[in-house]
Amino acid sequence: MQGVLEKTSKIFRAMLDVVLPPVCYVCKEPCRGKYGLCDDCLDKIHRLPYLAEPQRTAYLDGAWFACRYKETIKECVHLFKYSGYAGLVDIFRDIAVNFIRKNRLDKDIDLLVPVPAHRVKRREKSYSHTDLLARAISQEMSIPLDSRNLKKIRWTRPQSELDKEKRLANVRNSFLAVEKTAFCGKKILLIDDVYTTGSTANECAKALREARADQVFSFAIAR
Repeated sequence: MQGVLEKTSKIFRAMLDVVLPPVCYVCKEPCRGKYGLCDDCLDKIHRLPYLAEPQRTAYLDGAWFACRYKETIKECVHLFKYSGYAGLVDIFRDIAVNFIRKNRLDKDIDLLVPVPAHRVKRREKSYSHTDLLARAISQEMSIPLDSRNLKKIRWTRPQSELDKEKRLANVRNSFLAVEKTAFCGKKILLIDDVYTTGSTANECAKALREARADQVFSFAIAR
C-alpha cells in the first residue's frame, strides 16, 4: 500500500510540474535543481571549509558553523524556520554532514541534541526545524539522537530582536535536562540553524553540564 501511495504521489508531482513548473525557493526563477535552488543561488552559499580554532564559551567546549549567514543561506534559514519550507532540510543536512565529516567532528560524539524551542513556539509551527535538521543528520551519519530530554522551560523573546547584552539575559536559565541520566558521561553535539553570540548554545550546554555530560560542542549551519 505504501508503495502505491508513493508511486501515485510521484505521478501527481510530475503532472503538477508540467502545469506549474518548479521555481527556485529564493529567487523564484524556473528551476529543477536538486534542492529547489537554482545554480545562481547555490553559487551564493558562502561555505566555511574549516574553523581551526572553534569558538568557546563558559560551558561549550567548541562551536563550529559551516556557512556565512548571508544571501542564499540567510533566505533559506528564514523559509525553513518561519515559512514551513521543510524540504530545505535536504540542503542543510548535506551541508552539515559534509562539514562534520570533512573536519572529523563526529569522531568522538556520542549523541546529537537539537537546540529546543519552547512549547508555545512548537505549537505555532507544524514542525520543529532544529529537530528536523538533527534527525536528518542523525540518520545520515548513524549518530544517536536525543530530542526529548533537553527542554526549553521559559519563553523568551526572539534573540534576533535583541543586542548582545540583552541576548545573554534573555536566555539565562531557560533550558533544563529533564532526564539527566540520558546525558551523563556523554560527548554531545548540539545542533542549531544559526550561531550568533553563542548565548543560546552556552545555556543549553550549561543544562547538559549540570546533567553531567562529559563534553558539549555545538554545530550550526551558519554564523
